[in-house]
Amino acid sequence: MIISITSCTILLSGWWIGQRYSQAVTDNQIARADYFLNAYLKSEEALHTTAVKGIITDFGFRRTVADGDPDTIASMLDNHAQRVGLDLLLITDRQGNGLSSFGGQIDENEIHRLYALLEQNPEKPHILALEKGYYWLYLSAIKAPHIVGYAIAGSAIDINKLEHIQSITGLDLTLHSASEGYYLTTNSQLIQQLDPQTSETLLPSPWQRQRFLNKEVTVPALPEDDVTLLMSADLSAFHQQFDRFSIVMLSVTAVLVSLITLFSLFFSRRLFMPMESLHKKLLHRASYDNLTELQNRITALELLYRHHAEARRSGQAYFVALLDIDHFKTINDSYGHSAGDRVLAEVARRLKTCLREYDVLGRYGGEEFLVAASLSFEDCQNHLLRLKNKISEQQFHFKDREIALTISIGACFVDYATLSSELTPETLVEYADQALYEAKAQGRNQIVIKSREPDSILTSIVH
Repeated sequence: MIISITSCTILLSGWWIGQRYSQAVTDNQIARADYFLNAYLKSEEALHTTAVKGIITDFGFRRTVADGDPDTIASMLDNHAQRVGLDLLLITDRQGNGLSSFGGQIDENEIHRLYALLEQNPEKPHILALEKGYYWLYLSAIKAPHIVGYAIAGSAIDINKLEHIQSITGLDLTLHSASEGYYLTTNSQLIQQLDPQTSETLLPSPWQRQRFLNKEVTVPALPEDDVTLLMSADLSAFHQQFDRFSIVMLSVTAVLVSLITLFSLFFSRRLFMPMESLHKKLLHRASYDNLTELQNRITALELLYRHHAEARRSGQAYFVALLDIDHFKTINDSYGHSAGDRVLAEVARRLKTCLREYDVLGRYGGEEFLVAASLSFEDCQNHLLRLKNKISEQQFHFKDREIALTISIGACFVDYATLSSELTPETLVEYADQALYEAKAQGRNQIVIKSREPDSILTSIVH
């Protein structure tokens, strides 16, 4: 009887503390992931806005829409939409009646519904559910010079994009549409647990063991009462650890029942030790890339925010660079993905040998790396040249083959001693990305630096 009471007391105490502890850790993860999800959506918004404005400001396109010839409009839609990478592009008249479309046939009622939703806040993208899937859409007026129609444009949100966001946030994502009644999720096991009434899934029974902890995320791009976005944290590792701990505690209790009362506080503290170890592992897994052992995108961007704020506050020079392995797809196709993984790890190792411990170095995504440091312009040039030469100084040996390695580098440099305007880290990364694109266009194995001056942006090429 005493053993049973003591065992139950320990297990109930452990369950209660463990639930509170896992809830706190997971809430922190979701809050952090929510921040970076909104940052990702803002970056997607900028890309789509630029692409669509490039289409609707074309003189020939505006004139064609003003003439109202559906066949000619459809021909130009195919050309422009494929050129800028849009998945869906609809053209309507000033009353919202469809004139032509690219990316699939959409009936007139659906076009009117989209027009009614988007005209409430034009020029602002929204995540909307259509019969054929989820789309990132926004409405823009076509003027020639007066308004002659509207463009509804955007891209499809498929599982690949959700998995890309998942790789950034570290959490599973699920989209659910109340009007269309279907799910899009990075983990099919979530659908088995999600009730159509989403509010009930967020309030499980206190005695129920959850595989996933779900939380509805508030994103301005989601229309009210239609699309719901859930983030889910997998608690299976926590449950396994807790089960192993419970077995150990029951065995110890049977032998040391007489000491349970005297040492209850001691065992309560011990209860947290496996949880703390698991928490550290989860934090490390969420902060570092398993393949390269570099900081992942989220952690590297957090460090970039702190370093950039310090550089701006103290009036120092600062640069942000994106590094891309040249012809990485060819390496994967020619030697296999295992060779590609080895190349990524080797490039990361070589980069680490050239950087200081307090410089920012992380895997930005795919074969791209992020580097940032506080250096003068001349030192920045020399620093990036040293990184480029370090990668290409010797070939990489894979099995009995030798693989030549080179990288393209795009960087943005600012000197806050002379530049009074405030730049965000996102702006610096965007300029670095533009410079990287130019380095690739010039034949790769190049360094292009965009230097932000008080009245202009200067581009330098380092050989």
